[in-house]
Amino acid sequence: MEYIKTFQKRKCVDIGYTNDNIHPVNGEGRVGKSGINKEFTLPQMVELAYSMEEKPNILIKAGPNAKWYLKKFDTKVLDSDIEKQNWRDTSRCTMYIIEWDL
Repeated sequence: MEYIKTFQKRKCVDIGYTNDNIHPVNGEGRVGKSGINKEFTLPQMVELAYSMEEKPNILIKAGPNAKWYLKKFDTKVLDSDIEKQNWRDTSRCTMYIIEWDL
């Protein structure tokens, strides 16, 4: 994981909504309309994100038995976009923020 500059974990937060999810072009791990296989581990998700052309910088695990979601957001507006989600129950969500060393 020499290509990661910084890695941050935040509990009980989510960002964006359904239309903000991105997926691998080849469909690797994709389950349903917008998620990634819930059986993937965190290292597998990091590898998947790194292999994508868009390089998503947000990984969301929506709960212990939920799918993964990949998103890309500007880190400068991260906190304000997280605040926009306070109307939803995000108590089970875990968000991983990656800054890639490209």
